[in-house]
Amino acid sequence: MEEDEVQTIQRNVEKDLFDEQNKIMDRFYSLMLLTFTVFGFSVTALSFIFGRGVPNILEALGSRHISFSFFCMLMAFLISIFNLLVLFHHRRLVHRGGMIGYREGNELINNNLKLYRSNARHKNYYVIAITFVGLALTSFFNSFAQHHILTLVITIGFVVVVVFLVINIRRNLS
Repeated sequence: MEEDEVQTIQRNVEKDLFDEQNKIMDRFYSLMLLTFTVFGFSVTALSFIFGRGVPNILEALGSRHISFSFFCMLMAFLISIFNLLVLFHHRRLVHRGGMIGYREGNELINNNLKLYRSNARHKNYYVIAITFVGLALTSFFNSFAQHHILTLVITIGFVVVVVFLVINIRRNLS
């Protein structure tokens, strides 16, 4: 292949990777909206069940299920915020002396590899954040469950899924 063909192929790969990055950003914005919706639902449900005011909120947070639910929602929110901030790290244009231009040659190939790995990592973080939202909802509903064994089994199941996801991320990124 000629050098120009390789550059053209790499630029097309770069374009596809940045398109994929834009999709990932949209997913994290949607995740933030989902997290706010779940948080709003939880607070509304708790205010109807326990009442309003600081003493009632402290009573509700005394339940380990509700506290764990809010912790999971906080984790999902933090994952989405930090990943959105990190996604802006990769740029198409670079400074070349006194000019701004596109990457070329090995720099373009190396950047495409970094961008591919970054996209794969953020997809895994998205799955973990969605799992945290699911765990938050499950834990919230478990606080009102009658059967504690069922509550324990469902919660342990979600924790095992999160552990397997973390192990999978480390295996894929190493």
